Amino acid sequence: MSVDSRPGPHYREPAEDPLLHTLSQLRYRLREPLSGASPWLWLGIFGVQLLFLLAFLVDSRLPVLGTAAVVVAVVLLDNPIWSVGLMLAARLLSTGTMSFFSIGRINIGLFEPVLLFALVALGLRAVLSQKQLWRTWPWQLPFGLVIAWNSLGLLWCVKVSDGFKDIITLGVITATSLIVLSFLETWEQVKLMLWFWIGTCVLIGLLALFGDSLGLTSFASQWQAASQGGRETGLGQQPNWFSMNLMFVVHATAAFALIQRQILVRYGLLFAAIFIFFAQMTSGSRGGAYSIVIGGMLVSLGLPLIRKWMFRFVGVGGLIFAVAAFGNLGDIGKGLNRIANNVDVLFTRDIRGMNWAACVQMLVDSNYVGIGPGGYIEMLEKYNWWLYQSVYRYPHGIFWGELAHGGIVGVGLLFFLVVQITRMSIQTIRDCRGTEAEPLAWAMPASMAGYFAWSFVEFSLDEKPFWEWLAVYTALHLIARKAAEGKGPAIPPWQGSTG
Repeated sequence: MSVDSRPGPHYREPAEDPLLHTLSQLRYRLREPLSGASPWLWLGIFGVQLLFLLAFLVDSRLPVLGTAAVVVAVVLLDNPIWSVGLMLAARLLSTGTMSFFSIGRINIGLFEPVLLFALVALGLRAVLSQKQLWRTWPWQLPFGLVIAWNSLGLLWCVKVSDGFKDIITLGVITATSLIVLSFLETWEQVKLMLWFWIGTCVLIGLLALFGDSLGLTSFASQWQAASQGGRETGLGQQPNWFSMNLMFVVHATAAFALIQRQILVRYGLLFAAIFIFFAQMTSGSRGGAYSIVIGGMLVSLGLPLIRKWMFRFVGVGGLIFAVAAFGNLGDIGKGLNRIANNVDVLFTRDIRGMNWAACVQMLVDSNYVGIGPGGYIEMLEKYNWWLYQSVYRYPHGIFWGELAHGGIVGVGLLFFLVVQITRMSIQTIRDCRGTEAEPLAWAMPASMAGYFAWSFVEFSLDEKPFWEWLAVYTALHLIARKAAEGKGPAIPPWQGSTG
């Protein structure tokens, strides 16, 4: 099947970007001598110097960070698509251990300042380009209803401060999705985001495997639950979270390799996929391993060429796994052996069962409306004192967490959201058939399907990087939909679907 790469009849070439024009004019003005500058300019310069002096008195590092922030802001404004890539990279890298400070129970780290810069770039772009910020996407309605129901739950929640934290987290997801969907308008931009995502995950894997031994990081003993099993915690994350942070991009990296025309790039991406796969397996997370298996089976159903490369991928990955698990590789081998030999541990310790029982009891005691956002730990003290004292005091599953917090209505909205995402994925696969985006149209939702399957026994609704991954895939959906309707540039053809 061939695809016409020419724009459709309704497609218009984009006009000159007013934001870039304004920035070029600003650079020109800055080259002019200051001898004839207005007093207001001199007053502004003096004010900035005074601000930096006060910042230095508070903390000597603040002026340096402030200068770096200004430089980054100018770069992001001049290259707005890079602001999205850096935002996604910061989201993947950011962990609670790496936070600069906290406001209440909200950690402020690497991600939040970059998100702020990206929002400023989006706002300026919208004002100068007269571009509509709000876009419609397929899962917008159910997600909006989830936010509305959680906001209403503040009226009866256990702890309002924790409830507000959950609402703010959902607001951050909305802002992040809005930025991604507003900036990503072409297939080339989606591919650029994948390069950002893959590169960041490779960096995380390298830091996780070699950072502590080289003295670059000190996260080896952040989580007591990981100490006995020799589980890798990444950048100070709980091992399961570290694993899922890397899991999403494994299938997409292998699929992305298939559309590359240069042999070195293709095999480099395949090697990156195997490396990321191996890095996340060192966490000892059964969830990460099972999610990759589930997603791999789904994506291999789509295309013959993917099936062929999947067997090669499994062969090489299995060889590395065997060497690491049975060789003398210390804690790395322990983490892999945990996946291979301790499958029965999942339910026998009953940690999840005790949390699930508490969630059901919270649902019943709240007359099936849920306890509202936040407050799970406080309520757990009433139902299970041992869990309340332990590090396992979270619902252990998105479904169970929503059952406790959102009640019957929250669970219904959650499944409404899943249905809308599934329908969007099916439509995207149809629109991308025969194009370069076809492997990714299969691989990206396959990762989400694996995550969804494991979400019944782990994770929470607002967990990263699911929503960022979904936002990038939604951008691909909108681009493919416009191309199919002749309202946007067509995605280049790809002949690999025939095998």
